Amino acid sequence: MKETPSILVSTNIIIDDVWLADSIHKGFILGGAAVWAAVGAKAWWPEVGIIAGVGDDLDTVSGGQLRCFGLRPDGELSRHAHTIRSKLVYLADGERTETPEFGPEHFALLQVTPTDFPATLLPAAGTYIFRDLWPEYWMAYRARRTQLGVTLWEVQDDVAEARHWSGVRALLPELDIVSLNRSEAKRLLGTSDPEEAAKTLLDAGAKVVVMRMGAEGALIATQSERVRLSPPPSEVVDVTGGGNSFCGGFLAGWCERPGDLEHAGRCGAASAAICIAQYGLPKPSQLADAPTLARRTKTTRRFCA
Repeated sequence: MKETPSILVSTNIIIDDVWLADSIHKGFILGGAAVWAAVGAKAWWPEVGIIAGVGDDLDTVSGGQLRCFGLRPDGELSRHAHTIRSKLVYLADGERTETPEFGPEHFALLQVTPTDFPATLLPAAGTYIFRDLWPEYWMAYRARRTQLGVTLWEVQDDVAEARHWSGVRALLPELDIVSLNRSEAKRLLGTSDPEEAAKTLLDAGAKVVVMRMGAEGALIATQSERVRLSPPPSEVVDVTGGGNSFCGGFLAGWCERPGDLEHAGRCGAASAAICIAQYGLPKPSQLADAPTLARRTKTTRRFCA
């Protein structure tokens, strides 16, 4: 029997040292875009692997949580004694601050590119990318593009500025799916209107655009089709990782049914709902709720002339 190809998640694993607004210390919680996206994908796809630089202490400080989800360890590349750690402080106004505890040099040391992707994980069914415009990364991406399957780029927040538009625009035709949220669209494109932002990205060469709008759902757009979705009714405790898990679920749904915007959107919404229902990661058993949440996700679909 042919082995199922993996969905790969290419970004950072971060240990969050979480402090709530009332000064309650929640302690070390496994996080980072890589973890949230991988868990979101795992709700739908059997083989998922994170590719990231990590420290020798990963399993110790995370309590071995990645093993509990059955994620493939092949891409966890040991680069230092310590995994990236960030002090995460929630403020009374709902905002938060993040401070790398080991400094920017340590953070840079743990970055990887597609050149580092292990052969055991290739060719992939799909690849989730949470990355800025780092030239070395995208050069390596081009060199390995044929082995990465369907690619989804969740635009990194610090790239979402008007001065970076030319760099973002140049990358859009090289990816299958691009995702950003409303506030990022406002800073990057000068509009928070999802239809207008999606059109700008599509006209610039994007094939599929996923505009995330939090509690208002999402707009998924191609040149010929639009799907609007509302998230399923569910408890919201902490929105950390919601966008990442949505993208992971969306990519997995797309790999299940290529070209089916509605199915991929439902998968993304369900994965996000599971991941924002508590502080930190859900229990692995909660991923079994994904099909029910997907069915409860409301969608409207229209075709463009």
